[in-house]
Formats: sequence, C-alpha cells, structure tokens
Amino acid sequence: MRVHYAILLSIAVAAVSATATFLAEGLPLGISPQFTFGVQEGASTDRFLRTHDETEDGEERGFSIKSIPVVEKAYNYLSTKRLANYLKNDKDVDDVFIKLKLNSPNKNIFENPAFLKWTQYVDDLNQKNLNKKPKLMIQTLSKYYDDIQLSSMLDAAKKVDSTRAVAVRLQGEQLKMWKSGGVTPYQLFKAFKLNVFDDGVTNLLGSPRMRTWIKYADEVKPGTTTVFDTLRLSYPDDKVLSKILTAGAKDPNTKQLATELQQAKKINHWLNDLQPPENVFKLLSLDQKAEGLLGNPQLRTWVKYAESYKEKNEFTTKLTLYDALSKHYTEEGLVTMIRSAVDTNSKREFMYAENVQNALLDKWAQAGKPVNDVLKALGVTHTQTNDVMVAYSKKLLALEPK
Repeated sequence: MRVHYAILLSIAVAAVSATATFLAEGLPLGISPQFTFGVQEGASTDRFLRTHDETEDGEERGFSIKSIPVVEKAYNYLSTKRLANYLKNDKDVDDVFIKLKLNSPNKNIFENPAFLKWTQYVDDLNQKNLNKKPKLMIQTLSKYYDDIQLSSMLDAAKKVDSTRAVAVRLQGEQLKMWKSGGVTPYQLFKAFKLNVFDDGVTNLLGSPRMRTWIKYADEVKPGTTTVFDTLRLSYPDDKVLSKILTAGAKDPNTKQLATELQQAKKINHWLNDLQPPENVFKLLSLDQKAEGLLGNPQLRTWVKYAESYKEKNEFTTKLTLYDALSKHYTEEGLVTMIRSAVDTNSKREFMYAENVQNALLDKWAQAGKPVNDVLKALGVTHTQTNDVMVAYSKKLLALEPK
C-alpha cells in the first residue's frame, strides 16, 4: 500500500510540475508563477480567484489527473495568475479566447468550463477600461459560429442554471448587433431558414430559431411585424400554412402561439372578404357577456381588425369601440364592463374602460343628466367621485352656449 501511495504522490508532483510549466509559458520572462499580480487603474483580479464547480468528462469516466486535489488547486491557481497577467497587459479578448482554446466551432462552447472564465475576463477588462468602448462577447463568438448555431446554443444554455445569465446577456447583445446592422425581421427569418418548410419538421413554431426570431421582431417593430404576416408572406400556400399551425397546436409548448396564429389566419380571410367590423364582432363572440369583456384578448383582436378594415376602406366610417359595444349592450352592461376593469393590472383593459366611460359621460352630458344620477349610474367609489365629477362638469361646461 505504501508503494501505491508513493506512486500516486509521484504522479501528483509530476503533474503539478508539468502544469506549472505549461501555464507559466504565458507569463513574462523572470516572473514566477507564484507571484500575485496587482492590476493598475483600480481593476481587481480577485474575481479570477473564484473557482467554478467544473466537472470534466474524464472525471465522470474514472480517474483524472485533475481529480487529485493538489493538482486541481495548482491548475486553478496558475490559471488565475495567467488571466491576471493578461488583464494587466490589456490582452485583447479575441486573443484570450484563443489562448483558452475556445476557438473550436464544432463544439458547444457553453459546455466548456473555460468559457465562464473568459466571460469573466471580458467583464474585468471592460471594468478596467471604462473610458474605452466596451468589448462585446457576441462579436468574438460570431467569428466562430454562424447565427443559426449561436442562436441554438444560446437557447439551450438558457435552460441550464450555470449558463442562463450569460446566455440571456449574449442573446441581448446578439439582438442589438442585428438591429444596429439594419437587419430586418424578414431578412433574419430567411437567414434562419424559417421560410423553408420540410414535411419532416414536426413543429416549426417550436424551433429555437423561431423563438429568437419572434423576440427580435418584437424588439425591432413591436406591434407591427406579426408572426402571422411573415408566415403568410413566406408560405402563400394555405395548405402549408395550415400544416404549420396544426403541428404547433398539438405541442403544449406552442399551443397558445399556434391558436393565436390560427385566429390571425381567420382574421386575414375576413379582411380579404371585407367582412364589416359589426359582423366580426359577433364572429368573435364578443356580444355574449359584459363582465370582463374589456380584458378579453378577442376584443383587442377586434379593435385591430376595425383599424385594418378602415385602412383598406378609406371611405368607410370607422366603427369606434363604444359604438360597437353600445350596439350589443345596454348602459348597465357598459357600466358592468367598466367596473370589472377597476382593479385590473392590464394597461390595455384600463385604457378601454376609460374610453367607454368617457363616451358614456359625453352621452349623459348631452342629455343633461344630473351629476348625482351619473355617479349613481357608474357606481363609483368615494375616492373616484371627485375625478368623475370634475370630468363630467367639464363636459357640461363645454356644451353651454358661448
């Protein structure tokens, strides 16, 4: 047994020596690996002294030289010194990327423990040089991975606790890079090859590339570039589009998106058929129940449809939200909608409620309805009374002859 331990000890000593020699190559001539570097300009190297829980493939299979505690400590110690030296000399992030052997495009970089050390180095270099343009990690990664590869890796890394934060940050940098480069949502859609549907693809809507694209489209043109508009442009064949939406509806992860797109597809057909907004209001079953109606997602769909219909038929009088609601609900029903939206957290629902209440006040002011009757009809609380009285009084004054 003593011989066995002696052999292991010899291996450990040799490994430490070899590791020290290898890592010391990156240090300046005459500087000992044991020397602790101090970095000027206020940047600290303390962050490099933190170690991460790293599991090497070799450790999972069995014996690994780095599994010997003394070797692992020596390796981490010398590695931090080497990075500290790079930081002291402002070594470019691209060069450090290569020094850490991260420039292997055929491998998932997020699975390499050295990657987190590199991201830490980038942060420290930027912190040290606050007067200079910050280095972006995404620019280095883009030299070794194309947009599709990188987006897929980022999507996977966001699901792992240890890499989630850096993956979210990198995706943000990626979106900004595309945006500053003038990449349009449709250009990215084609670059991601989302415009090429293969019957063998089980669910296009569940693709990591699709998730990234939706995020980018929302950031570049929020509320104007819809997923459906782009899908319709890319897949003019209605049968193919239906296949995509049907497949998405079968997957719990994309069911909601697919349902919304199917609804958008329906709306598109109605618009092409020039269905009047009054008819679409009923087709969306918005004439069934007053309570909670202003928070119904279908109501927003109808509002957008009414706007699109007016754009397509410029000589048509636009049907307002109040006009549509008042055709199907009594004043009591409208008040029920308003009151059910009082405690909402939705800005849109609150805005709709204000719109309807304002229209009611206009109607009552023209009819000369007494203030007390207005307050009673709205069923306002004590705290709301003053606001309603002020708003109503202004409407009454505006109607007085001048």
